[in-house]
Amino acid sequence: MSLRISPININNHINSFAAKPKEAEPLGASTVSADESYRLQADEYMKGGYFDKAVNLYKKALSANPQNNQATLNLAKTYRLLGDYKSAIPYFEKSSTISPDDIELKTILGECYKFNGEYNKALTKFKEVLSIDPTYDYANRNLLDTQNLLLACYNPDQALKERNETALKNLNQAVYMAVNFFPKKFVEKLQDITVTFDKTEKMGGRSNIAQYEHNKRKISVMDEYIYANPVLTGTYIAHEFVHGYDNDPYTSIREEQDAYRIQTKFWLKNAKNIKDPEMDYVVNLYQQSPQTLDKRVAEIYYQRDPNIPETSFNHPPDNQKAAAAKLGTNSQPLKAYDVIV
Repeated sequence: MSLRISPININNHINSFAAKPKEAEPLGASTVSADESYRLQADEYMKGGYFDKAVNLYKKALSANPQNNQATLNLAKTYRLLGDYKSAIPYFEKSSTISPDDIELKTILGECYKFNGEYNKALTKFKEVLSIDPTYDYANRNLLDTQNLLLACYNPDQALKERNETALKNLNQAVYMAVNFFPKKFVEKLQDITVTFDKTEKMGGRSNIAQYEHNKRKISVMDEYIYANPVLTGTYIAHEFVHGYDNDPYTSIREEQDAYRIQTKFWLKNAKNIKDPEMDYVVNLYQQSPQTLDKRVAEIYYQRDPNIPETSFNHPPDNQKAAAAKLGTNSQPLKAYDVIV
């Protein structure tokens, strides 16, 4: 199927108002067991994006101890990051058996079935999760997406029509909510921005959920979110509005911290009886304290780009913000990305 979604211009809604991982110590240099030594080294490679090396070490860990459950789960996650869903499935199945109450794990397994073309198995998993928690959007959007993919096997034209209509409806609702979340003067600076569902860039083996492309003045939400609740899509659009408001090709730790704070406030205001693992994690950090969220954001973005500056023009130092580890406040703005995420 070829998905064609017309971009939505913000003005339509204005009036409505990785670094290389450290080598592990030799096996005999500590009291850590052989399997754990392999696993810990593999974890570092996975975090650094060296997925093939991570796979080999996780397999060594499991050869040394087939009952190393963390190695089993992390091997499954690494295969998933590689896009090798067929190889990931048996390890996710084993992990899900070990943790039968973990609905996120069940959903990830269902997602692997979906990407591997095993639609009926995927539907079974998503329905199982939703019978436990009907508010879990991660499973619900995958269920709807899988139903559409299954329809496409029999009636591709009808499936494409249904997907396009859903995308346009949900995106309009999401943009409407995001526009009305901000003051009118803020949104007036975004009138030339378009928002659409599209493929997004990958970082660390995962596609960005949303991204802002300064040279195009375009916000893209990954097309796998077409069936997401519009509140969730609106949350990520609100994040990207912070980048669009700056209207420059630069980002910084402070800018990302501000964007995450904004999306968290949007989610807390609008998400009623909706659960999502990504946002649940962000909100948990924010509720511990805004500074706890800031610190985690700094860690993530510093790992992605060690040269990212601490501050940028519209995001100067603020004593209430957690400083980025190993980043000096004298960092100069750099053209870090054409795509700001």
